[in-house]
Amino acid sequence: MDHSTRLLAPRLRFALLALAALGAPQAHAEKIVLGNSVHGLHSLPIYVAANKGLFKQTGLEIEVVNFQGGATATPALLGGSTQIQAAGTENMLKLAQQGQAIVAVMTVQSTMNGAIMIRPDIAEKLGRKPTVADLKGLRIGTLARGGTADMAVRYIAKTIGLDAEKDLTMVPILGFDKHLAALQAKDIDASLTVEPVQTFWSKGPAKMVYVVDMLKGEGPAIFQNMGWVTLQGKKDWIANNREAVRKIVGVIVEAQRMIADEANLAEVVKLAQVSFPNVPAPMLEASIRNQLKSYAPEFTEEMVAKNNELLVSTGNLRAPIAYTSVVDPSFADLWAAFRKK
Repeated sequence: MDHSTRLLAPRLRFALLALAALGAPQAHAEKIVLGNSVHGLHSLPIYVAANKGLFKQTGLEIEVVNFQGGATATPALLGGSTQIQAAGTENMLKLAQQGQAIVAVMTVQSTMNGAIMIRPDIAEKLGRKPTVADLKGLRIGTLARGGTADMAVRYIAKTIGLDAEKDLTMVPILGFDKHLAALQAKDIDASLTVEPVQTFWSKGPAKMVYVVDMLKGEGPAIFQNMGWVTLQGKKDWIANNREAVRKIVGVIVEAQRMIADEANLAEVVKLAQVSFPNVPAPMLEASIRNQLKSYAPEFTEEMVAKNNELLVSTGNLRAPIAYTSVVDPSFADLWAAFRKK
Protein backbone atom coordinates (compact mmCIF):
# COMPACT_ATOMS: atom_id res chain seq x y z
CA MET A 1 0.00 0.00 0.00
CA ASP A 2 1.57 3.36 -1.04
CA HIS A 3 1.44 6.59 0.98
CA SER A 4 -1.59 8.08 -0.88
CA THR A 5 -3.60 4.87 -0.43
CA ARG A 6 -2.82 4.82 3.31
CA LEU A 7 -4.14 8.37 3.60
CA LEU A 8 -7.27 7.54 1.61
CA ALA A 9 -8.26 4.41 3.53
CA PRO A 10 -9.38 6.08 6.78
CA ARG A 11 -11.17 8.82 4.84
CA LEU A 12 -13.01 6.16 2.83
CA ARG A 13 -14.04 4.31 5.94
CA PHE A 14 -15.29 7.56 7.49
CA ALA A 15 -17.26 8.39 4.35
CA LEU A 16 -18.93 4.96 4.36
CA LEU A 17 -19.86 5.29 8.02
CA ALA A 18 -21.27 8.76 7.38
CA LEU A 19 -23.41 7.47 4.52
CA ALA A 20 -24.76 4.69 6.70
CA ALA A 21 -25.61 7.18 9.44
CA LEU A 22 -27.47 9.32 6.94
CA GLY A 23 -29.63 6.39 5.89
CA ALA A 24 -27.76 5.03 2.88
CA PRO A 25 -29.67 2.27 1.07
CA GLN A 26 -29.50 -1.03 2.95
CA ALA A 27 -29.63 -4.58 1.61
CA HIS A 28 -33.08 -5.82 0.60
CA ALA A 29 -35.05 -7.59 3.31
CA GLU A 30 -34.97 -11.37 3.20
CA LYS A 31 -37.83 -12.68 1.06
CA ILE A 32 -40.45 -14.81 2.80
CA VAL A 33 -42.33 -17.31 0.66
CA LEU A 34 -45.91 -17.84 1.80
CA GLY A 35 -47.44 -21.05 0.52
CA ASN A 36 -51.15 -21.15 -0.22
CA SER A 37 -52.54 -24.69 -0.20
CA VAL A 38 -55.10 -24.00 -2.96
CA HIS A 39 -55.79 -20.96 -5.10
CA GLY A 40 -59.15 -19.98 -3.66
CA LEU A 41 -60.97 -17.27 -1.78
CA HIS A 42 -60.19 -18.83 1.59
CA SER A 43 -56.96 -16.81 1.25
CA LEU A 44 -58.68 -13.58 0.22
CA PRO A 45 -57.11 -11.60 3.13
CA ILE A 46 -53.65 -12.63 1.92
CA TYR A 47 -54.40 -11.62 -1.66
CA VAL A 48 -55.88 -8.30 -0.54
CA ALA A 49 -52.85 -7.58 1.64
CA ALA A 50 -50.42 -8.44 -1.15
CA ASN A 51 -52.26 -6.63 -3.95
CA LYS A 52 -52.85 -3.51 -1.85
CA GLY A 53 -49.15 -3.39 -0.95
CA LEU A 54 -49.74 -3.80 2.79
CA PHE A 55 -46.87 -6.24 3.23
CA LYS A 56 -44.48 -3.87 1.47
CA GLN A 57 -45.55 -1.00 3.71
CA THR A 58 -44.12 -2.89 6.68
CA GLY A 59 -40.86 -3.61 4.86
CA LEU A 60 -41.74 -7.23 4.15
CA GLU A 61 -41.08 -8.92 0.83
CA ILE A 62 -43.71 -11.67 0.63
CA GLU A 63 -44.04 -14.02 -2.33
CA VAL A 64 -47.33 -15.94 -2.41
CA VAL A 65 -47.06 -19.35 -4.08
CA ASN A 66 -50.19 -21.40 -4.83
CA PHE A 67 -50.31 -25.20 -4.58
CA GLN A 68 -52.92 -27.82 -5.43
CA GLY A 69 -53.84 -28.91 -1.94
CA GLY A 70 -52.23 -29.44 1.45
CA ALA A 71 -50.62 -32.64 0.18
CA THR A 72 -48.45 -30.58 -2.18
CA ALA A 73 -48.05 -27.47 0.00
CA THR A 74 -46.90 -29.19 3.18
CA PRO A 75 -43.76 -30.87 1.76
CA ALA A 76 -42.65 -27.43 0.57
CA LEU A 77 -43.05 -26.06 4.11
CA LEU A 78 -41.25 -28.96 5.72
CA GLY A 79 -38.46 -28.77 3.16
CA GLY A 80 -37.99 -25.02 3.54
CA SER A 81 -39.18 -23.95 0.07
CA THR A 82 -41.86 -21.96 1.86
CA GLN A 83 -41.48 -20.44 5.30
CA ILE A 84 -45.13 -20.13 6.28
CA GLN A 85 -48.38 -21.31 4.75
CA ALA A 86 -52.13 -20.83 4.64
CA ALA A 87 -53.61 -24.31 4.83
CA GLY A 88 -56.37 -26.33 6.42
CA THR A 89 -56.12 -26.77 10.17
CA GLU A 90 -56.71 -30.47 9.61
CA ASN A 91 -53.43 -30.56 7.71
CA MET A 92 -51.58 -29.16 10.74
CA LEU A 93 -53.20 -31.63 13.14
CA LYS A 94 -52.12 -34.58 11.00
CA LEU A 95 -48.57 -33.20 10.99
CA ALA A 96 -48.68 -32.92 14.78
CA GLN A 97 -49.68 -36.58 14.97
CA GLN A 98 -46.53 -37.38 12.96
CA GLY A 99 -44.40 -35.46 15.46
CA GLN A 100 -43.87 -32.35 13.30
CA ALA A 101 -43.58 -29.12 15.31
CA ILE A 102 -45.98 -26.98 13.25
CA VAL A 103 -48.09 -24.28 14.89
CA ALA A 104 -50.77 -21.83 13.78
CA VAL A 105 -50.48 -18.11 14.47
CA MET A 106 -53.96 -17.02 13.30
CA THR A 107 -57.10 -18.04 11.45
CA VAL A 108 -57.33 -16.86 7.83
CA GLN A 109 -60.90 -18.05 7.16
CA SER A 110 -63.05 -19.52 9.88
CA THR A 111 -66.10 -21.09 8.23
CA MET A 112 -65.40 -23.59 5.47
CA ASN A 113 -66.40 -21.94 2.19
CA GLY A 114 -67.13 -25.28 0.53
CA ALA A 115 -70.06 -26.70 -1.37
CA ILE A 116 -71.06 -30.04 -2.83
CA MET A 117 -72.33 -29.61 -6.39
CA ILE A 118 -73.73 -32.07 -8.92
CA ARG A 119 -74.13 -32.04 -12.68
CA PRO A 120 -77.24 -30.28 -13.99
CA ASP A 121 -78.45 -33.35 -15.89
CA ILE A 122 -78.58 -35.35 -12.65
CA ALA A 123 -80.42 -32.53 -10.85
CA GLU A 124 -82.88 -32.25 -13.73
CA LYS A 125 -83.76 -35.94 -13.47
CA LEU A 126 -84.47 -35.50 -9.76
CA GLY A 127 -86.83 -32.61 -10.48
CA ARG A 128 -86.14 -31.01 -7.07
CA LYS A 129 -83.33 -29.63 -4.95
CA PRO A 130 -80.77 -32.42 -4.52
CA THR A 131 -80.03 -33.72 -1.04
CA VAL A 132 -77.05 -35.53 0.44
CA ALA A 133 -79.02 -38.78 0.18
CA ASP A 134 -79.05 -38.31 -3.61
CA LEU A 135 -75.27 -38.69 -3.64
CA LYS A 136 -75.59 -42.43 -3.01
CA GLY A 137 -74.03 -44.33 -5.90
CA LEU A 138 -72.40 -41.22 -7.39
CA ARG A 139 -68.75 -40.47 -8.14
CA ILE A 140 -67.61 -37.50 -6.04
CA GLY A 141 -64.55 -35.45 -6.97
CA THR A 142 -62.21 -34.25 -4.18
CA LEU A 143 -58.66 -32.90 -4.29
CA ALA A 144 -56.85 -35.70 -2.48
CA ARG A 145 -57.66 -38.64 -0.24
CA GLY A 146 -57.46 -37.53 3.38
CA GLY A 147 -57.70 -33.85 2.44
CA THR A 148 -60.32 -31.42 3.72
CA ALA A 149 -62.72 -31.96 0.82
CA ASP A 150 -62.42 -35.74 1.08
CA MET A 151 -63.04 -35.69 4.84
CA ALA A 152 -65.93 -33.25 4.51
CA VAL A 153 -67.76 -35.49 2.05
CA ARG A 154 -67.18 -38.53 4.28
CA TYR A 155 -68.36 -36.69 7.39
CA ILE A 156 -71.46 -35.30 5.68
CA ALA A 157 -72.34 -38.72 4.25
CA LYS A 158 -71.90 -40.33 7.67
CA THR A 159 -74.36 -37.90 9.29
CA ILE A 160 -77.18 -39.43 7.21
CA GLY A 161 -76.01 -43.01 7.48
CA LEU A 162 -74.07 -43.34 4.23
CA ASP A 163 -70.72 -45.14 4.11
CA ALA A 164 -68.37 -43.27 1.78
CA GLU A 165 -66.48 -46.47 0.96
CA LYS A 166 -69.58 -48.48 0.12
CA ASP A 167 -72.19 -45.96 -0.95
CA LEU A 168 -70.04 -43.41 -2.80
CA THR A 169 -67.08 -43.47 -5.16
CA MET A 170 -64.49 -40.92 -4.06
CA VAL A 171 -62.37 -39.64 -6.95
CA PRO A 172 -59.26 -37.56 -6.06
CA ILE A 173 -58.43 -35.02 -8.76
CA LEU A 174 -55.89 -32.22 -8.23
CA GLY A 175 -57.19 -28.91 -9.57
CA PHE A 176 -60.76 -27.65 -9.85
CA ASP A 177 -60.28 -26.92 -13.55
CA LYS A 178 -59.82 -30.67 -13.95
CA HIS A 179 -62.90 -31.27 -11.81
CA LEU A 180 -64.99 -29.20 -14.19
CA ALA A 181 -63.57 -31.00 -17.21
CA ALA A 182 -64.38 -34.34 -15.57
CA LEU A 183 -67.91 -33.18 -14.72
CA GLN A 184 -68.54 -31.97 -18.25
CA ALA A 185 -67.18 -35.24 -19.65
CA LYS A 186 -69.43 -37.13 -17.19
CA ASP A 187 -66.42 -38.90 -15.70
CA ILE A 188 -67.61 -37.77 -12.25
CA ASP A 189 -71.05 -36.81 -11.04
CA ALA A 190 -70.37 -34.32 -8.27
CA SER A 191 -67.58 -32.34 -6.61
CA LEU A 192 -66.80 -30.68 -3.32
CA THR A 193 -65.52 -27.23 -4.28
CA VAL A 194 -64.35 -24.04 -2.60
CA GLU A 195 -65.08 -20.42 -3.52
CA PRO A 196 -65.06 -18.83 -6.01
CA VAL A 197 -65.43 -22.11 -7.91
CA GLN A 198 -69.02 -22.88 -6.93
CA THR A 199 -70.25 -19.35 -7.66
CA PHE A 200 -68.60 -19.52 -11.08
CA TRP A 201 -69.98 -23.00 -11.76
CA SER A 202 -73.53 -22.18 -10.64
CA LYS A 203 -73.89 -18.79 -12.31
CA GLY A 204 -71.79 -19.53 -15.38
CA PRO A 205 -72.42 -21.78 -18.39
CA ALA A 206 -71.64 -24.98 -16.46
CA LYS A 207 -74.91 -24.61 -14.48
CA MET A 208 -73.78 -26.94 -11.70
CA VAL A 209 -76.33 -27.38 -8.90
CA TYR A 210 -75.84 -27.03 -5.14
CA VAL A 211 -76.39 -30.00 -2.86
CA VAL A 212 -74.80 -28.40 0.22
CA ASP A 213 -73.71 -24.75 0.55
CA MET A 214 -71.74 -24.35 3.78
CA LEU A 215 -71.66 -20.56 3.55
CA LYS A 216 -75.45 -20.60 3.87
CA GLY A 217 -75.20 -22.75 6.99
CA GLU A 218 -76.17 -25.95 5.19
CA GLY A 219 -74.65 -29.24 6.25
CA PRO A 220 -73.28 -30.19 9.69
CA ALA A 221 -72.58 -27.35 12.15
CA ILE A 222 -69.01 -28.56 12.55
CA PHE A 223 -68.01 -26.63 9.41
CA GLN A 224 -69.20 -23.30 10.82
CA ASN A 225 -66.61 -21.14 12.64
CA MET A 226 -64.15 -24.02 12.75
CA GLY A 227 -60.89 -22.18 12.10
CA TRP A 228 -60.91 -23.84 8.70
CA VAL A 229 -57.79 -22.25 7.18
CA THR A 230 -54.97 -21.07 9.42
CA LEU A 231 -51.55 -19.47 8.96
CA GLN A 232 -49.00 -22.10 9.92
CA GLY A 233 -45.26 -22.45 10.20
CA LYS A 234 -42.51 -24.48 11.78
CA LYS A 235 -42.34 -23.72 15.48
CA ASP A 236 -38.60 -23.00 15.42
CA TRP A 237 -38.83 -20.75 12.34
CA ILE A 238 -41.59 -18.70 13.95
CA ALA A 239 -39.56 -18.39 17.16
CA ASN A 240 -36.51 -17.21 15.22
CA ASN A 241 -38.48 -14.77 13.03
CA ARG A 242 -41.06 -13.50 15.51
CA GLU A 243 -40.84 -9.84 14.44
CA ALA A 244 -41.50 -10.72 10.79
CA VAL A 245 -44.34 -13.08 11.76
CA ARG A 246 -45.99 -10.38 13.88
CA LYS A 247 -45.86 -8.06 10.88
CA ILE A 248 -47.42 -10.72 8.65
CA VAL A 249 -50.20 -11.46 11.14
CA GLY A 250 -50.84 -7.75 11.71
CA VAL A 251 -51.11 -7.07 7.98
CA ILE A 252 -53.51 -9.98 7.37
CA VAL A 253 -55.67 -8.86 10.30
CA GLU A 254 -55.78 -5.38 8.74
CA ALA A 255 -56.95 -6.96 5.47
CA GLN A 256 -59.59 -9.00 7.32
CA ARG A 257 -60.95 -5.83 8.92
CA MET A 258 -61.12 -4.21 5.52
CA ILE A 259 -63.01 -7.18 4.04
CA ALA A 260 -65.49 -7.34 6.93
CA ASP A 261 -66.68 -3.78 6.23
CA GLU A 262 -69.16 -4.03 3.37
CA ALA A 263 -68.43 -0.39 2.50
CA ASN A 264 -65.09 -1.64 1.13
CA LEU A 265 -66.61 -4.35 -1.07
CA ALA A 266 -65.92 -2.62 -4.39
CA GLU A 267 -62.25 -2.08 -3.51
CA VAL A 268 -61.91 -5.63 -2.18
CA VAL A 269 -63.34 -7.04 -5.41
CA LYS A 270 -60.95 -4.92 -7.46
CA LEU A 271 -57.99 -6.17 -5.42
CA ALA A 272 -59.22 -9.77 -5.69
CA GLN A 273 -59.45 -9.48 -9.48
CA VAL A 274 -55.66 -9.15 -9.60
CA SER A 275 -55.43 -12.71 -8.29
CA PHE A 276 -58.54 -14.03 -10.06
CA PRO A 277 -58.42 -12.35 -13.49
CA ASN A 278 -60.49 -15.07 -15.16
CA VAL A 279 -63.46 -14.74 -12.82
CA PRO A 280 -65.95 -12.10 -14.03
CA ALA A 281 -66.26 -9.23 -11.58
CA PRO A 282 -70.00 -9.76 -10.87
CA MET A 283 -69.38 -13.40 -9.95
CA LEU A 284 -66.38 -12.50 -7.83
CA GLU A 285 -68.43 -9.86 -6.02
CA ALA A 286 -71.26 -12.34 -5.38
CA SER A 287 -68.83 -14.87 -3.96
CA ILE A 288 -67.03 -12.39 -1.71
CA ARG A 289 -70.30 -10.87 -0.49
CA ASN A 290 -71.33 -14.31 0.80
CA GLN A 291 -68.11 -14.57 2.82
CA LEU A 292 -67.60 -11.12 4.34
CA LYS A 293 -68.08 -12.28 7.93
CA SER A 294 -66.09 -15.50 7.61
CA TYR A 295 -62.60 -13.96 7.75
CA ALA A 296 -61.57 -13.50 11.38
CA PRO A 297 -58.16 -14.11 12.98
CA GLU A 298 -58.99 -15.60 16.39
CA PHE A 299 -58.11 -19.28 16.80
CA THR A 300 -59.87 -20.86 19.77
CA GLU A 301 -59.85 -24.18 21.59
CA GLU A 302 -63.38 -24.85 20.30
CA MET A 303 -62.09 -24.56 16.73
CA VAL A 304 -59.34 -27.10 17.35
CA ALA A 305 -61.94 -29.37 18.95
CA LYS A 306 -64.11 -29.22 15.83
CA ASN A 307 -61.18 -30.14 13.61
CA ASN A 308 -60.24 -32.96 15.98
CA GLU A 309 -63.78 -34.33 15.75
CA LEU A 310 -63.68 -34.20 11.95
CA LEU A 311 -60.35 -36.02 11.74
CA VAL A 312 -60.93 -38.62 14.43
CA SER A 313 -64.39 -39.51 13.12
CA THR A 314 -63.04 -40.00 9.58
CA GLY A 315 -60.05 -42.07 10.71
CA ASN A 316 -57.41 -39.43 9.99
CA LEU A 317 -56.34 -38.97 13.62
CA ARG A 318 -55.83 -41.65 16.25
CA ALA A 319 -56.61 -39.23 19.08
CA PRO A 320 -57.36 -35.49 19.49
CA ILE A 321 -54.42 -33.06 19.36
CA ALA A 322 -54.08 -30.59 22.23
CA TYR A 323 -54.72 -26.92 21.48
CA THR A 324 -51.55 -25.89 23.29
CA SER A 325 -49.37 -28.04 21.04
CA VAL A 326 -50.52 -26.54 17.73
CA VAL A 327 -51.43 -22.90 18.48
CA ASP A 328 -49.11 -20.00 19.33
CA PRO A 329 -51.38 -17.71 21.40
CA SER A 330 -48.72 -15.00 21.74
CA PHE A 331 -50.31 -13.32 18.73
CA ALA A 332 -53.69 -13.00 20.48
CA ASP A 333 -53.21 -9.26 20.93
CA LEU A 334 -53.13 -8.93 17.15
CA TRP A 335 -56.24 -11.10 16.80
CA ALA A 336 -58.01 -8.78 19.25
CA ALA A 337 -57.23 -5.79 17.00
CA PHE A 338 -59.79 -7.22 14.52
CA ARG A 339 -62.62 -6.36 16.94
CA LYS A 340 -61.43 -2.85 17.67
CA LYS A 341 -63.00 0.04 15.82
